[in-house]
Amino acid sequence: MKQRQHARGITLLEVLATMAILLLGIGAAMLVVTQTSYSNRRSLSATQAQLIAEQTLENITMLGCTLDPPCLNLVGLDETFTVFQTSAGALSRVPPANPEVIARAYQVVVDVDLPSQVTTIEPGSVVPEDLTRDLVPGTPDSRGNVAHVRVLVSWQEQERSDRQVVMLQTRVAP
Repeated sequence: MKQRQHARGITLLEVLATMAILLLGIGAAMLVVTQTSYSNRRSLSATQAQLIAEQTLENITMLGCTLDPPCLNLVGLDETFTVFQTSAGALSRVPPANPEVIARAYQVVVDVDLPSQVTTIEPGSVVPEDLTRDLVPGTPDSRGNVAHVRVLVSWQEQERSDRQVVMLQTRVAP
């Protein structure tokens, strides 16, 4: 007797199980792409904020610090302003005129503290001891000739309710 081999077809249950597994894989891949995109956008925003802070800090440190009176040229540099960055990378202090252009707003806060100028220190703040030390050991006229410069850049992410912040600081002396 010859045994006949019957060709077996695919059942509907097997097709549905295969489709479910395939859809699960596609869903997981889409989730990975979405999360990667979100992470890249956050990293780009943080990097841009750091670059804005670095530029602002460099502009102040390039001014230097006058010797007599100590760092008086840095008085009055405290300010708060907004910088807008478009998707093309352009930075401006005014929002784009075209409403279709999307621009992220970064708020920049500059704080310059000079121990030699008490009015530059915010009320309630304590001047760190290393800002009032003698810059040249044994030379009393070099006491307090240091400016503490702090730049904060903050922005709002669409998916978050709190603001993200980057802060850079340095000290400037004559």
